[in-house]
Amino acid sequence: MKSNYKQLGQFIRQVDVRNTDGKEDNLLGVSVQKTFIPSIANTVGTDFSKYKIVKSRQFTYIPDTSRRGDKIGIALLEGYDEGLVSNVYTIFEIIDTHQLIPEYLMLWFKRPEFDRYARYKSHGSVREIFDWDEMCKVELPVPSYEEQLKIVNNYKAISDRIEIKQKINDNLAA
Repeated sequence: MKSNYKQLGQFIRQVDVRNTDGKEDNLLGVSVQKTFIPSIANTVGTDFSKYKIVKSRQFTYIPDTSRRGDKIGIALLEGYDEGLVSNVYTIFEIIDTHQLIPEYLMLWFKRPEFDRYARYKSHGSVREIFDWDEMCKVELPVPSYEEQLKIVNNYKAISDRIEIKQKINDNLAA
């Protein structure tokens, strides 16, 4: 392990809050593009009390990696206060956001190296699983809070500029 790399398990904890109120709105899925998407599941006759509640700045990932090609379905909830996800998804949060910033961790999860590592560490015969124990063993560099914030802000600035350029190109093409 590189000297500035740390195991993710010391920074995260699982969250399992069930939808005991039976809410039926904001049902979400997780895409391999690492974002939340509106669920396309047939929910007729569904018992929504079994669904899990994911809150803003919490992560959700799909442990079953066998049907997603080389990508891991994982996302950070942003833009919503909360949503509902399937009970087979794993939800987790960062214990101390002054030690590890959720947006910084999400940048790490977006890297192809993370997908390759997670697929390599997945196990099973019919369905390959990247379980919680393996997630906790993920090693990543954890710089100071200030450095993480700088990285996140720089990435956001570049992403925003790309989005603006794309809109300009789309307008020119139209």
